[in-house]
Amino acid sequence: MTNSSPESTVRKTGQVAARREARDGRRAGRGFANHTENHVMTVYMPILKGRASEFLALGKIAAERRPSVRPLIEVMPLESDTGDGDRAAIESVAAFEKRVEEHLPAERVLAVDCHRLRDRYRRTDDRDVMPMVSNAVHKLGYRMIPVVRPEDGERAFLSAGYAAAQHRKGACLRVPWSAPRTSADDARLSRRIRDELGLGFKDIDLVLDLWAVDSDALLKERTADAWQALTWAKGLPVRSVTLAAGAFPKSLGDVPFDTRVAIPRRDAELWTTVAASYTGATELFYADYGVSSPRVSQGRNPHPNLRYAVGGQWYAYRCERREGTGALGGFDGLCKAVVADLWPSRGTASSWGDEQIERFANGQPLLPRRPESWHACSLSRHFATVLDRLAHLRRP
Repeated sequence: MTNSSPESTVRKTGQVAARREARDGRRAGRGFANHTENHVMTVYMPILKGRASEFLALGKIAAERRPSVRPLIEVMPLESDTGDGDRAAIESVAAFEKRVEEHLPAERVLAVDCHRLRDRYRRTDDRDVMPMVSNAVHKLGYRMIPVVRPEDGERAFLSAGYAAAQHRKGACLRVPWSAPRTSADDARLSRRIRDELGLGFKDIDLVLDLWAVDSDALLKERTADAWQALTWAKGLPVRSVTLAAGAFPKSLGDVPFDTRVAIPRRDAELWTTVAASYTGATELFYADYGVSSPRVSQGRNPHPNLRYAVGGQWYAYRCERREGTGALGGFDGLCKAVVADLWPSRGTASSWGDEQIERFANGQPLLPRRPESWHACSLSRHFATVLDRLAHLRRP
């Protein structure tokens, strides 16, 4: 970014606008989640918190796998909040824009959720944050799909309608599933999609979000919820249906230091169980929360840790922080343990994350020794595992 002002970052034009025009022709007619454009594997939607580490891992997905990845990214408020709501919102959007520009390939289409940013910075002048994000992404030459929830207010729906008209990729309806919906609920939702979004159901990607499934009891409960949600979804003529859940625990505090602990990927188990008998009109897509919990974001100053996906589970490694300048150097030892215990037959060719893990294990990392790097390595490995399993096994 050549201009350090947040306002100018959000509003910049010039070369990026020209780049957008050049890309538009290549992107014409390309939808967010149309299963007809992907004959290889089920579409995968990682639900992410907009961290720098997540953008880094997204940008490193192998080129041949990218058409099957449709990320849903939440625009998060910056941790350093000055108390000036308007300026903080602008800075948060600028940080999101910079990460999109630096890490995502030109052909990426992303769903964008402004729910958390809107909750933090409620505007008193009837303006909403979604148009700010939409304008920023559009000026960079990328395409986005605005995300709304059924319980969002009129301003949120109208703002999403603005973004949908600007990007011409429809909208994403994210439904946190908690209870059956009534016919009156559906009639009201249909009117809002038509009148406030300016769209029809055929322009809507439906995401049924079951949230946390990080215990066996919740797996049983959420599986029943999934059937209920999918039965409801059958009555909606949407263009795609995605089932989302997150199984990673909210904390690794129970993982002993210097010990490998297996964590079941219950979200993948849930989806596989339901997908086997799914009979909807559209293909059922898969979504998860990566190597994070939907309950909380990653805590500050965590102990060095590595979350390594293998098949239907993760292996969690953790060690103590050291004193002094090498406080975070213990991550190198965790990487050595992974290379010794779980190293895949394809080695560093398995993922960008595996390549970085081997470098840490050899004491020659390209990435800094800090939590963002640990998370990027873990998430890259997770992405590759999910995508390979979807491609070859038809399950995540």
